[in-house]
Amino acid sequence: MPAVKPPAAGARDRGLRPALILAAHAVVFATLAWWSWRKWPDPLIDFGRELYIPWQITRGRVLYRDLASLFGPLSPYLNALWFRLFGTSLMTLAVCNLVIFALTVAGIYRLIRVSTDRVTASAASLSTLFLFGFSQYVAVGNYNFASPYSHEATHGMALSVALLVCLQQAAATRRRIFCGIGGVCFGLLILTKPDIALAAAAGVATAWIGAGLAGTSDRRDLRWRVPLFLASAALPPSLFFLYFAAHMQPGEALRAIAGAWTALPGTGIAESEFYLRGMGLDHPVANAIAMLQMFAAFLALVAAALVVSCTGVPAHARPSTIARLGRLALLVVAILSVRQGAWPRALPLITLAGLIAAALMFLRARNDREHALRLLSLVVWSAFALVLLAKMGLNARIVHYGFYLALPATSVAIVLTGWLIPQLIAMRYPPAAGRSFRQIALWTLAAAIVPYLALSNAWYRTKGLTVGSGADRFLASTAPGHRQGAAVLEAQQWLERSAPPGATLAVLPEGVMLNYLLRRDSPLRVINLMPPELQAFGEEGVRHSLEAAPPDFVLLVHEDVSEYGYPRFGTDPRYGLGILTWVKAHYRRGPVIGLDPMADPAGGIEIFEYGKEPWQVAPPR
Repeated sequence: MPAVKPPAAGARDRGLRPALILAAHAVVFATLAWWSWRKWPDPLIDFGRELYIPWQITRGRVLYRDLASLFGPLSPYLNALWFRLFGTSLMTLAVCNLVIFALTVAGIYRLIRVSTDRVTASAASLSTLFLFGFSQYVAVGNYNFASPYSHEATHGMALSVALLVCLQQAAATRRRIFCGIGGVCFGLLILTKPDIALAAAAGVATAWIGAGLAGTSDRRDLRWRVPLFLASAALPPSLFFLYFAAHMQPGEALRAIAGAWTALPGTGIAESEFYLRGMGLDHPVANAIAMLQMFAAFLALVAAALVVSCTGVPAHARPSTIARLGRLALLVVAILSVRQGAWPRALPLITLAGLIAAALMFLRARNDREHALRLLSLVVWSAFALVLLAKMGLNARIVHYGFYLALPATSVAIVLTGWLIPQLIAMRYPPAAGRSFRQIALWTLAAAIVPYLALSNAWYRTKGLTVGSGADRFLASTAPGHRQGAAVLEAQQWLERSAPPGATLAVLPEGVMLNYLLRRDSPLRVINLMPPELQAFGEEGVRHSLEAAPPDFVLLVHEDVSEYGYPRFGTDPRYGLGILTWVKAHYRRGPVIGLDPMADPAGGIEIFEYGKEPWQVAPPR
């Protein structure tokens, strides 16, 4: 079979000017940002940590020495840099994040455009904007690129895209600067999250293998590309090591730069109920069957679209009315079959199919170096997507962690159905057949996006409660059963009235957003006491922090941790009972905001004051 040369569907490209593409992306980006403006973060969960830690770094505290973290050091220090340059505020971080996201989308467009055409690249990058950039699909915010639950995820994605673009440019132009910049990107990636760094490593390995197969000159180039890349990759960790070594012992500094890689092994976190369910390993057989069923449905739709698109299309003539009606009927069936939440189950197998197809195209094009290197960009992106998706195992999804884990895989699925298959059709049938298949694929894609936008809109419509002020202002949900925003606002107002200047505050088990909004220090090194953090760092260290520098106020926040397989904080020896017992022995019970966090499922916030008559603990029965 002859090789398929990108962009073979060039007729569509001639009417799609770069300026028009840029304008379309800018309008979509601006519209989605306006639609979701200041509605991105969760008032209690995760994002407060993303604000508090860089703020503390600007005040002289050192990560890992004074503040514990499960992730690498890059993101907190980068965010601290933004605070120093533009001022400490939530909007400083959000605007910088949106700029980084815009550059990421541009990089994704570039990677896919190199191998395919403008229509396909635009479909992939616009889908990234619609599905992943400004979304909220679950009750908790933070699973978006404006206020991510972990900046290591979004910074890692941006660095991965930059890395792969540099690798493509290094291979195409043989300029060493791109190889060096790519190495620096990879060195920075190591300092974010292991999952995304491992996926990027798979992309790098694929690029090198592909370059070795592309021709003799490229194999020779690897003799300088690989050492230069590795030397450049060593630079960011080395600089961070020197920084940490100035504040702690060399061994501790070494552990600091490897913090994201050493925090989880041996803790049992990866075997917890939360992560097993997230990977679909709680019911592996049932989840594997569900994945296979959705992939079978995907293949059935592809087969039906092939039949309808390739039947009754005479050469050099328009399709008949019957053929058009058949395509319309199939399009309706395809749209109705796309159920929000179900189709992403098949993403691992769809991505694998895309990787295999792209690899076969690359191998057939090896005699044409320029053509082969352009296709190699798609192979590398597909390999990166497949390895990154592996973190979700048998439970692939766009919601929750899927906002970054499923992003590359979704673009590969778009390339497969919107470019590769139409190209193969055009090799054996009239061009109208390939265009027909692509139209069905793109309209089905649009139909799949609409329910996700509707779900985000439903959540955003509930957000009318203002929390914080000025550049820290954001909107929280007022939906029934969602009192987190109201509780944070009431607690903030009470502490502003009652806490003297300089008073310290500890929030248990989670809610450091209050520390940030009030600009109150916490004496805790482990500022987030959710089950993964306590499994990693232990309760003893938290108790020692409390005993060494008792905070003036302790806030006990209701937090449902049943998804981790634990009862609420402070009710079980496995989870916080010792910590809460110490607090009750040394603090006076103050007001309760909302419902009693220890007695009511909906919960609230309970305030304890230090230095007064201790709260009386009932004697054991």
